[in-house]
Amino acid sequence: MDQQSHIDQSKSRSSSAGRSLFTRALARRDSNSDVFSDDKKGPFGLNTLFNPAESVIADLVFVHGLGGGSRSTWTKSSEPSLFWPQEWLSQDSAFQDVRIHSFGYNSNWERESTLNIHDFAKSLLGSIQDCPAIPRESSNPLVLIGHSMGGLVIKKAYILARQFQEFEQLAHRVNTIFFLATPHRGADLAQLLTRILSLSSRARPFVTDLHRNSLATQSINDEFPQHCKDLQLFSFYETLPTSYGVGKSLIVDKDLATLGYLNERTAYLNANHRDICKYAAPTDPNYLTVRNALAATISSFRGHFLSSKRDIDNEQRRLLDKFLAVSDAPEDDLMGVDAQRMRGSCEWLIRKESFQRWRDSQNIHLYWISAKPAAGKSVLSGYIIKHLKDLNRDCAFYFFTHGNKDKSTIGSFLRSIAWQMAFIHPEVLRTALEIYDKDEQLSKTDYRTIWRKLFLDGIFRMEFKRAQYWVIDALDECKADSELVPLLLKISELSSIRIIVTSRNRFESHRQMIQPKINVVLEEIRVEDTRSDISLYLEANIDQLPSVDEEAGRNMVTQILKKSAGCFLWVSLVLQELKQVHTSAEIRQVLEDVPTDMDELYSRILETMSRAPYGKLLAKAILTWTVCSARPLTVHELYHALQIDIKDTIDSVQKSIIASCGQLVYVDAQSRVQMVHQTARDFLLRSSTDSEFAIDRKFGHKRLAITCLEYLNGNEMKGPRHRKLFASNVVTKRCHFVAYACNSLFEHVAHLSSIDDDVLVELARFLGSSNVLSWIEYLAQNSDLSRLIQTGKAFKNFLMRRSKHMSPFGKEVALLDSWATDLIRLVTKFGKHLSSSPSSIFRLIPPFCPPDSAPKKQFGASSRGIAVLGLSATTWDDCLSTIVYPREQVSALTCSDKYFAVGLTNGKIVIYYDTTCQEAYILQSQEPAKILQFGETGRFIASSGAKSVQIWDVTSWQQLTIFDISQQCISLAFTDEDRLLLGALKNNQLMIWDLTTCLLRDSADWTLNIEGQCAHAFRRPTSAAISIELCLLAVVYRGQDILLWDLERDTLYETYGKETGARSMGGKVTNATVWSLVFSTAPAATLLVAAYSDGDLVLFDTSEGTVKEMTLANAQILAGSPNGRTLASGDSSGTIKLFDFETLKLLYRISSEENGIKSLAFSGDSHRLLDIRGSQCRVWDPTVLVRQDIDEEHSDTVSISTVAQEIEFDNPDEAILITALAAAANGEVIFCAREDGSVFRVMTHKLIHQQRGWETSDAVLDERTGIAVDQLLSNKGHTQILVSSANIDMLYLVGSNESRVIRTVTWNNRGPYRWGSHPLKDDQIVLIMDNVLQLYEWKTLQRLTGTEGILLEGAILPELAIRFITPCFNDAIVATTFADFRGRNAKSKLLLWSSLDFTEKAEMAAPIPKYQYLADQVEVLIGAYGQRLVFLHSNGWVCSTDSETFNIIRHFFVPADWLSSNVNPMIEVTRNGDIIFIKRDEVAVIKRGLDTSEQGPYNTAGKRPLLAVPTDLV
Repeated sequence: MDQQSHIDQSKSRSSSAGRSLFTRALARRDSNSDVFSDDKKGPFGLNTLFNPAESVIADLVFVHGLGGGSRSTWTKSSEPSLFWPQEWLSQDSAFQDVRIHSFGYNSNWERESTLNIHDFAKSLLGSIQDCPAIPRESSNPLVLIGHSMGGLVIKKAYILARQFQEFEQLAHRVNTIFFLATPHRGADLAQLLTRILSLSSRARPFVTDLHRNSLATQSINDEFPQHCKDLQLFSFYETLPTSYGVGKSLIVDKDLATLGYLNERTAYLNANHRDICKYAAPTDPNYLTVRNALAATISSFRGHFLSSKRDIDNEQRRLLDKFLAVSDAPEDDLMGVDAQRMRGSCEWLIRKESFQRWRDSQNIHLYWISAKPAAGKSVLSGYIIKHLKDLNRDCAFYFFTHGNKDKSTIGSFLRSIAWQMAFIHPEVLRTALEIYDKDEQLSKTDYRTIWRKLFLDGIFRMEFKRAQYWVIDALDECKADSELVPLLLKISELSSIRIIVTSRNRFESHRQMIQPKINVVLEEIRVEDTRSDISLYLEANIDQLPSVDEEAGRNMVTQILKKSAGCFLWVSLVLQELKQVHTSAEIRQVLEDVPTDMDELYSRILETMSRAPYGKLLAKAILTWTVCSARPLTVHELYHALQIDIKDTIDSVQKSIIASCGQLVYVDAQSRVQMVHQTARDFLLRSSTDSEFAIDRKFGHKRLAITCLEYLNGNEMKGPRHRKLFASNVVTKRCHFVAYACNSLFEHVAHLSSIDDDVLVELARFLGSSNVLSWIEYLAQNSDLSRLIQTGKAFKNFLMRRSKHMSPFGKEVALLDSWATDLIRLVTKFGKHLSSSPSSIFRLIPPFCPPDSAPKKQFGASSRGIAVLGLSATTWDDCLSTIVYPREQVSALTCSDKYFAVGLTNGKIVIYYDTTCQEAYILQSQEPAKILQFGETGRFIASSGAKSVQIWDVTSWQQLTIFDISQQCISLAFTDEDRLLLGALKNNQLMIWDLTTCLLRDSADWTLNIEGQCAHAFRRPTSAAISIELCLLAVVYRGQDILLWDLERDTLYETYGKETGARSMGGKVTNATVWSLVFSTAPAATLLVAAYSDGDLVLFDTSEGTVKEMTLANAQILAGSPNGRTLASGDSSGTIKLFDFETLKLLYRISSEENGIKSLAFSGDSHRLLDIRGSQCRVWDPTVLVRQDIDEEHSDTVSISTVAQEIEFDNPDEAILITALAAAANGEVIFCAREDGSVFRVMTHKLIHQQRGWETSDAVLDERTGIAVDQLLSNKGHTQILVSSANIDMLYLVGSNESRVIRTVTWNNRGPYRWGSHPLKDDQIVLIMDNVLQLYEWKTLQRLTGTEGILLEGAILPELAIRFITPCFNDAIVATTFADFRGRNAKSKLLLWSSLDFTEKAEMAAPIPKYQYLADQVEVLIGAYGQRLVFLHSNGWVCSTDSETFNIIRHFFVPADWLSSNVNPMIEVTRNGDIIFIKRDEVAVIKRGLDTSEQGPYNTAGKRPLLAVPTDLV
């Protein structure tokens, strides 16, 4: 072989090695096909037809259909010059910067094939991903063009790209898809072709996929809509019939060739199915139609590419919008206010010296403009912005709007400012997108987090070459203006940004709370300032005013100007009244009667409205909706809301507003309905307002809540009776009001009167209907799961307030109370699956809810759906969520206000959202964390291991620094607003690290000043606690008193004994060891609690040096709540106890199944408790932790009782765990062995709920076996049972009345083993041990193979041991899993063997290589059902696959807390398809689970015959 060949081979190997397992698998699958097809049809794979020499802005990929080819499909009459993608487009100036490719695959229906659309789609993905002409890092848009079946291949490929992380970047690149006569729902002619081809008895799965409404097309149509919302779709359909030998017709009708999506453009072509993609000349009208659509698409890319001077392309804009949740461009607000300004107005401000100094000076950063209401502040702000932009200054702005929840918060202000600055400065954009990569959920955080992430750690660290300006309008309309003002002052201190603020309130109102360190320029808008502006406004509108002559007109202007007192709104309203009169007398009357006070003017307007003969009902409805809505509704939203509300049809909302309440309500430039001013809203809500249009706040919210509920109870929110799981399958079009009704219901419930029965009845009607599932699905798919939690809390709050006045009983109350809890638990228990598959709420989630929960009662008892039997729990327990790490152990735990973090032994630190318990981010530490600690502000998280302390910035999830340590750290604490980190080490050193410089600031040995014998005792501490508030360090030594060190004075503070407290107080010395200790964090508290080895829990008062309380707790782990009110302890048996911190009074007890609590931590709000143990983290939500009002805004709230409780769950010590499981061949009987040696027979259809969950009527064995049973195996007639343990096998003969041992085999130090049934011989069983398989006779347990047995090859490492064995695929295959026996959590390795290799004379067997694709999919083998192999996927889904296509069907998911009960789950499948799952001492039977799939009901018995059509037709 020459040198170049060696180089080429090396490159090939390198390329292959660089690809992921999935991509390599695709390449292996495709290697079975021919590399090239018929030359006339064109080559297989991705062929680059045109590659521009200069910069490329997009890639076009053409995909042919059934019987077509990469060249022939696009070529008329096989003439090479008519291959238009290559010959015409490459010469077209509109495509000179576009790469063009054609993809070919073996779709020849004349040959037998095992491939289907799914296989072709995966091949397409792999080909694009690995194409050398397309750089991996490319972000250029991808345009896909598919003819007929090629369109289905494209759709499936896009779905797979969105589902696999490896292709995430590729999926983001797909921008547009062109469909040419694609049979989206199959084609009838495909059935004819299938019938013809069936005569040859050859399989062609891709033809079957084309049947009308086939499983393949249904699956694609279920999944595609939820992923394609951001794509541009073009669908072209045929209009001429095609001849196909036995007939002539349209191959794909219009209804099958179009999708009906909002983002789809459709057009017809005057061609048949074959010629719709082949053209005779560039002047062909059909070609021009397709070409022009392609060119327009490419032109739009080019426009965006060229127009962005700051390199902000479409994708960056989309990511920025998503990241910062900026749905409306700020420019829209600016345009709205600027349109109201008269030319020449507001210029008085620019002439002021104070403004010029602020604008041009580098020393004045904050300019504060105050004015009375309706003085034109917003218009003035708009002019300031325009003035600065005209000067080419960098300016960002924000208009606060009190009535708009989305525009009245500090968070929305900060996000908008950051969004604007990102468009001005590329470096801000880069920083924002980097943060987005780390935390996509920023927009859902509180403003403090946004402030830290985007500003303190991002924008304010940049040096801008030019002055930066912020214009903030209507600061008084910010919900937390008192919190924003200090923030603005801080901005002025930290940066050179110049800020101008307008507000009703003077700056003096804030000066009382803060003392600014900067110079604030104060300006007040006076009547004299605005007089000229009002005059301009009047002059501009003089022609619209009634006047008898010119002098009368001037007098009218003068009179209005005099009475206006500088109020623009007053002038505007007066002009509206004057437009309605016509005589001089009427003019004089208006000018004389109109009041100058705004309240009086509002009263006058309402009186006028009251005299209207028509429209008052509608006017009151419009006012109520505009005043009480959670956010401004659009015209379309309000149109539907009003019709539901007043139960009548409306001609036009805009016309109705103008006619009935136009002086108080208007429609802005974004078609949102707004109040004319905040003062008008306040006036209408004021209790003293005497008018029929006055609005009672609670009644208004009731009205809106009832309307939302009427919509949610309506037909649009009903799901089809036989609903498939994907929401995309719903064809019902919902009106614009759906978003508001679904998202804002809880906002109105929070403001309702708690004694209102009407709303309670409507809520119960909604929650009692199946519409509630559609609502949950909508929120999971289109909004945020936190809305469900907020709604659940709103329901709880409503019921608590109601219980103060009314009886807490009744079916409506019970239903609401149940859903209040259920909504929260649905998110915390099933949130991960609900987010990824929103429609799982219909079929998959309710059966796994407790029997007494509303979802299970209402929707989990279908006779055709999944049923879960055998479990004893009837209600939700206090465990809110269980998070399992299948192959890892937990090591550390900590919480902040927003997150909680769990450290794992592999060095990973997993971050979760505190509210939803869903994963937020994963950090990778260089060593396992022993201690985790969030900072005071939540800005940082520290991880301490054996050799280092690592710090991460929570705002970006980037590592800030690493500090090496000589000894392990035993306590960490942040201080000085997270600028300093304190660490106590096992060598008695206190380290103080400066996080601003990332250097060690100081260190001290707290034992240096301890003299004599006492110093010798304090050698190596075991634990410590730091109190920043008390400036104390408490250190524990084995068998010694507690040492307290004064952090401020660097000296010994005191030593504390168990009995006496401070040693200076005297008393006897006791050698008691302290396991754990914790300080109270309550304000002004001086308490310290220590858990002693003798079981005592001791409360010390460090200010008095005394022992306050002592109780027996047997605690080894302690944690204090952030509010300082609650103490949690954990003991060696796994029991958690909650105490009142000040009294050590027992409040609550949680007895859990697993022992070995590693750590405890309270959530940031002190309402939840978390613990870690083994391989799991649990979140507990006991009501005893909630001891205060949920919402102080409501006058009729009540607090949850704080009466001491002592609640204990069932004692796990009473449970006798199940250790082995076997399902009999008939599917009706299962055998279970318990750890006491007993073996029971369970009839799956006769499970009886008892206190412990299930009951069996008979024990198979008359006496206990006396062994710890590892495995059970039953013969086909379940007349014999093999009972196995580590050292003995016992074969039982099972009779109707008695059972007896007929054979016993003993072993000496037998290693890991597994028995299994022989797939082909009922009288034989197999034993795998030490990677050797032996055959035994069932009746006698005599070995049939030689002493060496059958050696199992296949690179089975020595440390791998057999875990599971089962026959499958009609007993032709034996599936096995092997795992590292040294670790319980090791991942299984799947190997499949031919059953024919397991004979008595065989010496070795090798695994079947073609099944290797399944290896990464299988976590736990479950068994065989029909022709499918059933297994548990690592994501918790029970899946199945067949031996031909390896298509994996996801049937249902197993709740996480089920998996936590068994590190290696015991699961089997019966012949009837029941899944048997062991939960400690209980047997759970899941019926009809395999008859369900993620897409809906699944036919596991077999497949329907599939049909197809002749070549080149589909």
